[in-house]
Amino acid sequence: MIHLVLDILSRVLPFFLLVGAGVALVRLRLLDEPMSRGLSAYVFWIGFPALLIHSLSRIGTPGPALAWGLAAFAGAALTVMAGLLVVGLALGWTREERAGAALSGGLGNSAFLGLPVAAAVLGPEAARLAAGVVAVDFVLIAATGIALLGWAAGRSIPGSALRALGNPIVAASLIGVVMALTGLALPDLLDRAVGAAAVSGSPVALVALGAALALRSSESEAAPRTGPVLAAAAAKLLALPVLTWLAVGLTDAPTAFRLGATLLAATPTAVNVFIQTRALGVFARGGARTVALTTAAACVTLSAVAIMLTQGVS
Repeated sequence: MIHLVLDILSRVLPFFLLVGAGVALVRLRLLDEPMSRGLSAYVFWIGFPALLIHSLSRIGTPGPALAWGLAAFAGAALTVMAGLLVVGLALGWTREERAGAALSGGLGNSAFLGLPVAAAVLGPEAARLAAGVVAVDFVLIAATGIALLGWAAGRSIPGSALRALGNPIVAASLIGVVMALTGLALPDLLDRAVGAAAVSGSPVALVALGAALALRSSESEAAPRTGPVLAAAAAKLLALPVLTWLAVGLTDAPTAFRLGATLLAATPTAVNVFIQTRALGVFARGGARTVALTTAAACVTLSAVAIMLTQGVS
């Protein structure tokens, strides 16, 4: 059990080192606001799209039972997002807070953190089967959340939905899924270039996150209220894994997928949430704080979920 916790910590702690590097660069005055936004722009347009194309194009085609399991996971994530919208409305949150909390509570760090942890804790088969969760996250959940951010920014719901499909993160996810389903592959030279950019996506995003947290005093956006951030964190780390376990259990999906999907559901809020909220100017500081809070808390919560899963929770 101690070995398991240490293994998860060894995978989470590098995130803090990269965030700390961003903070240090700001404190040393080697990185300022325009440069920080430049890093975010790189991740938004190149780093994350390359990561998603590179990873999703290799997931393969799910069988009927696995497809139902993925649908159950999608239903659980959308239920969490809808719940945060309803709670926010009841508590008088602004549109920006409701949309930002919904995206923060539904979209997890399934690709960069979740799959490696699943492979280490549950084995390669569980990670292979759960890889489809990444596709659901960045095609359906990300598109829904980005559409909500557009709605919060004042656009119509249909217009926001259409613009979400043109978002580079969603577009890259769709390209990766189509490649996986059709068996298409990039030319070798282009594939190597995309692979090189893919490796840089999450690390650069974490440095940009640290810089944004250090530069918070210069941001024009008001400081986020605590309520939406805490609610999104609780929904992401607690409600989503529980709902995923229950929902997938209602399908004929393999047990290994149920375990992997639950573990991926328990990952902290994706750093992509910070990139998206910053790019769209909606809940940017709230998104940054939720990513930082859930990543810190995941040292405990993700370890706890992993221990329960490996001990055969049923």
